[in-house]
Amino acid sequence: MTQYNDLFFRVNTGDTGERTFGNEPKNTIAYQSPDIIPQGLSPTLNPADFFAGNYSSDVGQNLIHDGDNYIYLRAKNLAGAAQSGSVSLYAVPASLLLYPYLWANNELQTSDKNVDNGNKNIIKADSGKIAVTDNPFVWRAPTPDHYCLISRVSTTAHPNPVPTTAVGNMDQLTEFVLDNPGFGWRNVTIVDANKPDYTTKGINFDQGSSTAMVTFDIKCVNVPAGASVAFSAGTPGPSPLISLGKTTVPETLPDQDGNRNWHTGIDCLVPANYKTTIDYSYWSNNHAPLPGMSITVRVLPFVSSDHRLYGRLFTPEQLGMTPERSKALAGKRGIVLGSHTTVFR
Repeated sequence: MTQYNDLFFRVNTGDTGERTFGNEPKNTIAYQSPDIIPQGLSPTLNPADFFAGNYSSDVGQNLIHDGDNYIYLRAKNLAGAAQSGSVSLYAVPASLLLYPYLWANNELQTSDKNVDNGNKNIIKADSGKIAVTDNPFVWRAPTPDHYCLISRVSTTAHPNPVPTTAVGNMDQLTEFVLDNPGFGWRNVTIVDANKPDYTTKGINFDQGSSTAMVTFDIKCVNVPAGASVAFSAGTPGPSPLISLGKTTVPETLPDQDGNRNWHTGIDCLVPANYKTTIDYSYWSNNHAPLPGMSITVRVLPFVSSDHRLYGRLFTPEQLGMTPERSKALAGKRGIVLGSHTTVFR
């Protein structure tokens, strides 16, 4: 019996890292690692606490077609001391034999477009504890189909390089899977259920050199009542996360121009030098779009009365905020510094 002694991904919820060569349980090598965790279209708040707290369960979900899906990794530290490692995630269309050359060049990115080439996606945990990614991977599958996800953790004790040429037959693949608990494997299904009718393709956001309270606002013009919208970025840093879950557009009265306007938003303290990409989505929910329909995501910094620019800025009411949002921002003034609009024709 051999006990693995580093960060590792389980093959199933009963896997403890023991490798009893010649007497493996029948279900030891199964492509359903509970430590590769697809979570759908919204990032998870406090992922370290949440996923460490349900380590005994497989809480992965189906991935949604035509949307940005957030995927987290967790690994248990079986070393005798605190350990850290960089993590990577790969995707490939479903294959019965996952030879590494099939997926080695398909590494996924995080919300801030970080691929682990620079060893930046670090997880760490004390001995016996669970390490969890706080910066989720983001993936939009090209088709509704079956795919395989492959996770990798690289530590000083076990660098776990991706072999690209040495694994070319079944014996070599068997040895690679058995001998490398620093890799995880999960088959996933991409489903059409709950898929958005439209999602943007990554809008860059760069906070700049100073921390600020920022309002992220989604404005709907002539979006039919009963449709839904959402926006999010999974990169950690802001408090709270930049994430507005799927929200239903209510019935509104037309304005003096005959347009129906509605919007909502969230206020986030965004740290200096924070970078990410933000996407917003629309679900028609079988409601026909109204003429002139558009959706806009806006970025509005708001400041208090002691700020040097306060007198030159605008009240929430002047910026078209709803009564609820105006109340939340009472006494502050802001400006629309950036926006992204999609017009539906």
